Order: sequence, then C-alpha cells, then structure tokens
Amino acid sequence: MTFKALLFKNSFLIIISILFLTSCSLREKEEKKRPIPSTDLPTITIGAKSLTEQYILMTMTSILLRDRGYSVNEIRFLDSPAIRSAIEEQVIDLYWEYTNTARMYYHKYPPIYDPYEAFDTVKKEDERKNIIWLENSHFNSSWGIMVKKGLAKQHQLKTVSDLIEYMKKSNHQLKFATNEEFLIREDGLNHLEKVYEFTLSENQLLAIESDLLTLAVREERVDVSIGMVSDSRISEYGLLLLEDDQKAFPPYNAAPVVTKKIIENYPDIQSILVKLSKSITHQEMIQLNYQVDVLHIEETKVAKVFLEEKGLIN
Repeated sequence: MTFKALLFKNSFLIIISILFLTSCSLREKEEKKRPIPSTDLPTITIGAKSLTEQYILMTMTSILLRDRGYSVNEIRFLDSPAIRSAIEEQVIDLYWEYTNTARMYYHKYPPIYDPYEAFDTVKKEDERKNIIWLENSHFNSSWGIMVKKGLAKQHQLKTVSDLIEYMKKSNHQLKFATNEEFLIREDGLNHLEKVYEFTLSENQLLAIESDLLTLAVREERVDVSIGMVSDSRISEYGLLLLEDDQKAFPPYNAAPVVTKKIIENYPDIQSILVKLSKSITHQEMIQLNYQVDVLHIEETKVAKVFLEEKGLIN
C-alpha cells in the first residue's frame, strides 16, 4: 500500500470515528432530554373510540403524561359501548367522552341542550360509578346531516326539515349512510326519525366506517350522510351541513373522563388534563382533524405541534 493510500485510509478511519462519537454524544443528549418514567408512577392506560379526533385527543394526552414521567398504554375501541365498559371495569384509566352521549346513550335520559348543564348533569351522575368528568371543552362533536351542495342548490335544501319535505313530496328514495353505532344508539336513527317524523327503509340505509361518510356522498354512492359536524372533509369535499332546525342533535362537548382511583392517587393528572381541555376550541379541533384526514400528517406530529404552540410542553 502506498503512503498516500495509507494516509487516506487512516484519515478516513479518523473521520468515521469522529462522526460515530459525535452521533453517540448527540444521542446521549437527546436521551437526557426525555423524561425518565418514575418507578413511583403507574402506567396509565388511555382509550379512544374509532374516530380521528379521538386518536388525536388520546395522542395529546399520552404526550402530556409521558412528559410528566408517566408510562402510557393506548387502546383503540370500535364503539362507545366497548369503551364505556372498559372504564367501568377499570380496563382503562381515562378517555375522552361526549356529554350527551353519556346523558342519552349510557344514562338513558332525554338530551340537554345547554352544554354547561349537560356537563354538570353527567358529571354528577357518573360520580356514582366512580367515573370523574374533569373539564368541559369548547369542542362540540355533534351529529349532523350532510349532502352535496349541488343537490342542496337544486332542491333548495337548507335545513333537515327541507330535506324531509323534499323526500315526502317527491317520494324520492334517497340513500343514507351512517356508522353502525348511530343505527343502535338511543340518540341515533330512531330518535332522528321521531323528531323529524319520517322513516327510512332498510334498502335506503348503508352502514359504513365514520371516516368514509363524507367520501360516500362526494362519490355519490349515497345521497345523504349522517356523521360528525367536526369532520374537516365536509367543506373539502364540497358538501353542505344542513341546519338541524328541529334540534334532534344536542351538543356533544368532549371532556376527559378518569377513574376516581387514578385521580385520588395521582391528582396531578387532573391539572394536566384540565389545562388541555381548556386549550381546545371547536375550530382548532376541526383544523387538527383536517391535518390528519386531508393533509395526511401523522397524528403524533399534529398533536405535538399543537401542545407546543399552546405552551403545554417545551
């Protein structure tokens, strides 16, 4: 081997060694920045329903708790009954629930249309089952009925009553899509039909996943979808959300619910989640949904940026 070749080889090895040591040093510094879970703190199990907004809320909660030194497990559930059973049986420690879902679907009482009264009422009711509602957010994930703007313009549809009147007068068998849960909920299809005095036949109904409801209308697989008003794809897909003029859908404000045992033993979790709940507005939640559903940004990144902007994490 020539002197130049030997010199080049030695120089190359030195450079590789420096880069390796620098990488190790940076990795060590990064590891030091991460909170080390305390052996005195429990592992918190968080649940989420099968909705984008629920995944985002669960992710933000996880990031905050890990930032305070907790270990976290995450579980995704298919529907409301499953996640409700999980917290009652203490399979999970906390999740985000909606006020009138608890009021009508779990407690079996009529809806409450004032958001603050609804929160206070379900909070008192669930305390009997050792389930604690922490703080009502301004984010309202109510149900809504959506159609294509072209159909609405053609038949002058602005309200749900307009839609039902059009169906009755024209005897047109419009096809509806919703998720499976809405078909069986106390505040679901039967309640909607009762309020607006109409009936859908089985061949008019299509049960699909929540994330596909807006797409089904956009692609004209159905004429109408019953989904969440917080779905950011409503405007993106050129759909119109009809006014619920007969008030079939009360407010469904989201709030963190936690087992009494966890709050009593680790009260700092309450302050962490109350700050988060107070930080979320309705429009901000729609925007977060938009980033995940339309822009396809990963949930963890969306959640982290939001928490940083709100000053909840460094």
